[in-house]
Amino acid sequence: MTARTRIGAALAAAALLAAGCGGDDAPAPAEEGDDGLVPLTVADTAGAPLYFLTYGDQEGFFEDAGLDLEITASTGGATVIPQLVGGDLDVAGSNVVSVLIGAGEGLPLRMVAGGTSTSEEVEQDFSALMVRADSPAADIGDLAGQRVAVNSLRNINDIVLGSMLEEAGLSFDSVEFVELPFPDMAAAVQQGDVAAAMLIEPFLTIAEQQGMRIIGRPYSDLKPGLQIGTYVMSEQFVADNPDAVTAFQEGVQATADAIREDPDGFRAALPEIGDVDPALAEQVRINLWRGGTDRESLELIQDLMVRYRLLEEPVDLDEVVVG
Repeated sequence: MTARTRIGAALAAAALLAAGCGGDDAPAPAEEGDDGLVPLTVADTAGAPLYFLTYGDQEGFFEDAGLDLEITASTGGATVIPQLVGGDLDVAGSNVVSVLIGAGEGLPLRMVAGGTSTSEEVEQDFSALMVRADSPAADIGDLAGQRVAVNSLRNINDIVLGSMLEEAGLSFDSVEFVELPFPDMAAAVQQGDVAAAMLIEPFLTIAEQQGMRIIGRPYSDLKPGLQIGTYVMSEQFVADNPDAVTAFQEGVQATADAIREDPDGFRAALPEIGDVDPALAEQVRINLWRGGTDRESLELIQDLMVRYRLLEEPVDLDEVVVG
């Protein structure tokens, strides 16, 4: 089974779970624990997105909002959607493309808060397309016919890399996307298993230290400040737990505000919350988090999704976006 087929299978499984939800089998509304906090199970993408959520939790922002988060790492993309729809997760951190694909296929998904965005300053983009030091590639236009590592297929990478390929005069399918976890990408490039990789922090800075070169900034090239990530709940959870939804939004906003106001405080926490070497923590590029959802980013991405046939038609953002 190819990686693209696995992603399709994940969404298909989620659709079956969604069809089976409701009635006596519907999950009960979240209830306060003995400590007066509402427990929420959350999975977020390994790397910077997970660090954001963990930082907010350790700083007490979610507890202040009345929540007790149980946080686990994931590979992101569509892989977390079956867990969310099936009730194993209350909240999933994913990317906006995977969520819009799911919503377009009828899954009951709701974006409740903004996740990761890239910097308004191109050089501070927390992501990059990277190659080996001795690679002849100077930009994505030199990668035609080659393999490029991405963390998940049918996600934001298809959009930003597809846009870069078009700008270089190539077609959307001029390269072969290969699914690899972020921590494994640099080694795959160095060993020649793939020609390039789409990396995020802290793996980007680690790859730079190993001599790898940046040949493109796909996120910020599409739009400086582009929103890439989103926090998602099921339609039913949102309907049954309006107070928990509001509390989660408050925790995300407080975390985003804290990092924006004191990025050095976030850097100082990285060695503990992300097992990041202190010297590395001082160098990594910090993501932009707004807290709320950036509709301009969603509209831009969705237009490209229709163009690249990841969506048959635009979804109703007024229905999918909560708050």
